[in-house]
Amino acid sequence: MSEARGLFYDGISSAQTAVTLVVEGSKLRVRGEGMERTYLITEVTVSPRLATVRRSIRFPDGALCELSDERFADGLLHRQGRGRSSAALHRWERSLPRALVALVLTVAVIAAFVTYGIPALARKAAFAIPPSTEESLGREGLALLDRMVFTPSQLPDARRRELTRLFARMTRELPFAGGYRIEFRRSDRLGANALALPSGIIVVTDGLVKLAKNDDEIAAVLAHEMGHVRNRHALRHVLQNSATGLLLATITGDITSVTSLSAGLPTALVDARFSREFEVEADDAAVAYLHGKRIPLSRYADILARLEQDHQRRAGEGEDRKKERSLSDYFSTHPATDERIRRFMANGDGAGAPTGR
Repeated sequence: MSEARGLFYDGISSAQTAVTLVVEGSKLRVRGEGMERTYLITEVTVSPRLATVRRSIRFPDGALCELSDERFADGLLHRQGRGRSSAALHRWERSLPRALVALVLTVAVIAAFVTYGIPALARKAAFAIPPSTEESLGREGLALLDRMVFTPSQLPDARRRELTRLFARMTRELPFAGGYRIEFRRSDRLGANALALPSGIIVVTDGLVKLAKNDDEIAAVLAHEMGHVRNRHALRHVLQNSATGLLLATITGDITSVTSLSAGLPTALVDARFSREFEVEADDAAVAYLHGKRIPLSRYADILARLEQDHQRRAGEGEDRKKERSLSDYFSTHPATDERIRRFMANGDGAGAPTGR
């Protein structure tokens, strides 16, 4: 039989009573001035150790008892078949080296969740968005971009019709591209650029068309943007940068609430840095299309290199241009251009491998 002293609160009033707690077999008897109560040990809840905080015992009738006797409280936990994990945690709390190890482990878990968990949730949420919601996001995103950075295209009608026919042939040849559409816009702030919006809206700027030396180069860029659409990269990027909304959408299943992301979509498209994974997937889509059409991969490499040069030229046009770099930086969404070119050119064997300019 073991016993301890504590302060008892009946759960009805704020009055406290000095009591003695006595373990008698499977029961815990609480005795104080003018009161005595008996509880089954299996029915009480004993708080775990927490530094020097007084332990508490909660009873099934709402009463509570505070005590400072650690051994007595641990003995109750032991009789309940519990307490080992609590004791181990307390040892960790009291040990500085162990606390530092716990801190490192916590940081590692958080880093792993940010690196792997959030992207996985973003992918799941992006592919769960209904087609109607995706269409709305694309439509609203384009409308916002038209107000922010785009003006009507000044390309000749004949040239736009040629590229529209090229795009239509590509969508017929790519099973996943049904319903995709091409839009032409002019933008002094974006320059040579192509953007992929949800639902398959691909915007090509006048600057990109003028920079390209042939339609094979434009087709390569279009195939790259189609890869972004197919893999929901824009949506996943926005979701990954809206972790709270992402968790709610994934856990609750309230995917329709993601329509509020349309307001942040233009910024994500224009001012985002897509991950290496996203760019590799989009490059692979372009390379697969070029292989299928037996178009040299050098066409894709050439337009990427020229776009990089155009970016560098625009970025160096004085301090006034620097104020607009967040909008004009095409390659902020296409990082490590030289590395990307080396990668797909090195792997570009088989049909469509580079055969010269």
